Amino acid sequence: MATGEGVVTEVPDEDVDATIGASLALLGVVVRSLGSALEQVTLPQYRALVVIAEHGPLRSGDLADQLGVHQSTMTRTVDRLVAGGWAARQVSPDSRREVLVGLTGRGHDLVAEVMEQRRREVAQVLARASERDRRAIRTGLAAFAAAAGEPEPGELRSLGL
Repeated sequence: MATGEGVVTEVPDEDVDATIGASLALLGVVVRSLGSALEQVTLPQYRALVVIAEHGPLRSGDLADQLGVHQSTMTRTVDRLVAGGWAARQVSPDSRREVLVGLTGRGHDLVAEVMEQRRREVAQVLARASERDRRAIRTGLAAFAAAAGEPEPGELRSLGL
C-alpha cells in the first residue's frame, strides 16, 4: 500500500517487483564499484574514508559519531588507515589539543576511484539502452527519488555511500 496526502492506494505487484529488480541492479553496480577498494581496505575503513572525504578532517570522536561506532573501535580503524597511508592525523588549526583525521592523497584517490567506477558502471548500463529508454529511466528514477525523499543523514554512510 502507498499513501499520499492521506490517501491509501494499492500498488500492483508488478510495480513493486520492477522497482525491487531495478534496486538490485543498482546495488550490483555499487558492489562492483567497491570491489577493488575492498581488496585494499575493509568496508568499515572505507566507510570512514567516505565520511572524511565528505566532511573534511574530523576529530576521531566526531568520526565515530558519524559512523555510529564506539570511540575505541574508531581509534583502531583510524590506526589501521594511518598505517596503510590512507589517512593522517593532524593538529587542529583551532586547538593544538585536538587531533583531526584527514585523508591522504592515497585515501582521497581511493574514494574518488570508487565514485568514478560507479559512474562508469552506470554509464555502461545506460549506453545499452535506447535514447527513449534512457529518458524513461531518467524520468522514472527522478520520480522514485522524489517519492522516496532524501535518506536520513548517515543512513547510507553505513554502507560507505
